[in-house]
Amino acid sequence: MNFLTLLSQGALLTLGVAMVAMIIGLVGGTALGIFRCQRLQSPHLSKIFTGFVWVVRGTPLFVQVLLAYYGLPQLIGVSLSPFAAGVLALGLNSIAYVSEIVRGGMDAISVEQWEAGQVLGLKRRTTVAGIILPQVLRSTIPALTNEMTSLLKETSILMVIGVTELTKVSKDIVAHHLNPLTIYLVAAGIYLLMTSSISLVMQLLQKKVTYDFR
Repeated sequence: MNFLTLLSQGALLTLGVAMVAMIIGLVGGTALGIFRCQRLQSPHLSKIFTGFVWVVRGTPLFVQVLLAYYGLPQLIGVSLSPFAAGVLALGLNSIAYVSEIVRGGMDAISVEQWEAGQVLGLKRRTTVAGIILPQVLRSTIPALTNEMTSLLKETSILMVIGVTELTKVSKDIVAHHLNPLTIYLVAAGIYLLMTSSISLVMQLLQKKVTYDFR
């Protein structure tokens, strides 16, 4: 099989892992960020959520991946496939970082914006969904873009648990056919294409959101 075909297959799996983990990170991180912002945080839950973020951000993703794949069977008796363990580790890691981005964005919203919802007689959740979050999205798109591109590149760590993503496929090709310079340059180009595509999509989203707010 042509090495370009193999690299393409690895790239597709990389995209698959990254996209699922991104969805987990964006959904979970947004929810966590909302519950951790100053105006909505619960004294007891906030400590738990803050502890989760502290642990995840303070430990290497490499170790988190190993714990998800090798640790869960011993801890709770659940064995995950390499793909599932990789998605879980990346998704939880992304939740922690996205939650910080969202929390910071929400805390930056002026008190007047929150009070506007109360004046209009809106419920708290309606105020958050209709007034606060759209503004947070507009201001945090650059930071979310960085998180998403970093997450895609971090999928390369999953080669240690046998996920046949782009980096592992590249390494396997080099092991069998040598010529590392060509193979790794092509792999780097594919990564660059994928991360640039994410950045482009997010730039278009930012322009649309900015236009809609005018």
